[in-house]
Amino acid sequence: LTEAGFGADIGLEKFMNLKCRSSGMKPHCAVIVATVRALKLHGGGPAVSPGKPLSHEYTNEDVELVKKGVVNLTRHIENTKKFGVPVVVAMNSFPTDTDAEHSAIKEAAMAAGADDCVLCTHHAEGGKGAAALGEAVAKACESNADAENFRLLYEGETSVKHKIETIAKRISRADEVLAELGISAERIAELRAAGSVGPQS
Repeated sequence: LTEAGFGADIGLEKFMNLKCRSSGMKPHCAVIVATVRALKLHGGGPAVSPGKPLSHEYTNEDVELVKKGVVNLTRHIENTKKFGVPVVVAMNSFPTDTDAEHSAIKEAAMAAGADDCVLCTHHAEGGKGAAALGEAVAKACESNADAENFRLLYEGETSVKHKIETIAKRISRADEVLAELGISAERIAELRAAGSVGPQS
């Protein structure tokens, strides 16, 4: 069990493509944590500043704002599924959340390919509030015990340029990758001849 870092576009991508490649590990499941408040922010809600009261959008029901922001969650689910790993979404609950907002998140998560989407109330209820999440994760891991569908996004021996393009296009959905070389072609040729740079891609 490990915490891979922030987001399926940063922490998870590096965990999968780098750590799993070098260690030979194959994840059995990934958990993506979401909150109504965060998805409202992603949906265009007002800025949140430390030490200042939350705007009413975050403390009152606004299902439409949640639906606008849930595209952020679905993108992370889609990115994770590209590695062939089951996804369980953990909805961390706040007292101001509503059932309708939770339903909007669950509906979108399941439509995006999540294996389950579970309401978590451990902040208020301790371990009991995370029991359903534990059961969902155990079920996902058991159904993927051999992790046979796990895959990396690129071959390890491919060029740096190809790795960057693969990540940019498949994870960040870039149309094109433009890069300016900070070193002249002549200098690269010299370094290559000296064995300091790998073969030309």
